[in-house]
Amino acid sequence: MFTINQLGTFDLENYGDLLYPIVFRNILQRQDTGLDVCQYSFLAGDAPQEAGFKTHSIQTLFDAESQVTRGLGGSAGDAQVIAKRIVIGGGDILRTDWDVVATPYSRGSRGQAGLVRRSLGAPNFLSYQLLRPLPAWRQDAFFANRFRRRWMNYPAVGPFLIDPNNLAAGSTVSYLSCGVPHEIPSDQKDNVKRALDHAQFIYVRDEQSAEKLGRCGVQREIHVAPDLIVTLSEQFDHTALARKGQEILAGSGVKDERPIICFQSKDYPHFQVNEILEHLLNYQTKTDSQVILLPLGYCHSDHEFLQRLATQSGGALKYINLYSVFDLMSVIAASDLFVGTSLHGNITAFSFGIPHLIGPLPVDKADGFLRAVDLPLDLKLRSWNELTDKIEMARRLGGPFFSSLARNAKQKVNRVVGELLKVL
Repeated sequence: MFTINQLGTFDLENYGDLLYPIVFRNILQRQDTGLDVCQYSFLAGDAPQEAGFKTHSIQTLFDAESQVTRGLGGSAGDAQVIAKRIVIGGGDILRTDWDVVATPYSRGSRGQAGLVRRSLGAPNFLSYQLLRPLPAWRQDAFFANRFRRRWMNYPAVGPFLIDPNNLAAGSTVSYLSCGVPHEIPSDQKDNVKRALDHAQFIYVRDEQSAEKLGRCGVQREIHVAPDLIVTLSEQFDHTALARKGQEILAGSGVKDERPIICFQSKDYPHFQVNEILEHLLNYQTKTDSQVILLPLGYCHSDHEFLQRLATQSGGALKYINLYSVFDLMSVIAASDLFVGTSLHGNITAFSFGIPHLIGPLPVDKADGFLRAVDLPLDLKLRSWNELTDKIEMARRLGGPFFSSLARNAKQKVNRVVGELLKVL
């Protein structure tokens, strides 16, 4: 039994990030590869949202003491270097903006102070508390700086752009279903190229990510396939999940037989609660459907934004107060249509053949996903004003249309993952 060390932001309260370790472990177990997997993130401990695994600190992979094992006598002469098999991903993590990656950790545990204190240490936590009266960007900058010093102090081009030469001799680094959210800065392109040219295997989740790496001059073969999470329906039975989701919704007061539209969004500077509310209420009334509000990214303050939406709706829109990643998956599976800014909320719906729409966030990964699975680009909203028309478009396409494309996407993913497992 060989151990694979999987790295990613699996310590964040974010539905999509938490799915990768679950899905990857299931793949390894289903294929009986003889491989075990151990998850690494910045913070060690139980993964949030009842995900069912533990994380270890990435920084320990670079510690000299963790890179050797000693014989029974414990003498230096008995020490042996431990080579690491590392798989990085998935997610939008091939990037060099360390502070941006660190910032969401300041919003963890639904704003509870315990995680922030653990993230920063007691002295820095006290200083952080004193910044409360200052603008949010000042607080975020302070947090990111201190978090990086404490948990991201290891040699790498970016938090997840790791050259195996900086690890124990004989170590390998592979990339699993990763995205490149932005163009790599010019002054970092050579470093990124060097790190990735030493990779054992590179699998990115869309062509736009591959193109960005290509513009860095990466010479290692880059495999492109849809996001790993499109395989979710191969691991979880849709009927069983939907039944569980219906029970959860019934317990939350959603009991009748009207079609369910599952809506999710993060707060964003150009999003207006009143505008979104108007469109959702109009559609709900016009079609006699029911709109539920489901937070998927607590680290992005989804819950706060959606709670405001529910309050201003006067109870017409139902906020679903869930935390478990498996309960969230079940509610999406029980819905008739999903609308949201969460890429992995959309991918979950897609995998189960549920019509869906991507909210109007200006992010490359949305178009990248649609292209990767051959979905119409019109399934991404340009503004919330398109909501009613686009919901009708998605419904007309119908579940069989989405299921058919999902089958093709899963085949592509399984083929590339099979190649990765061969080299591991």
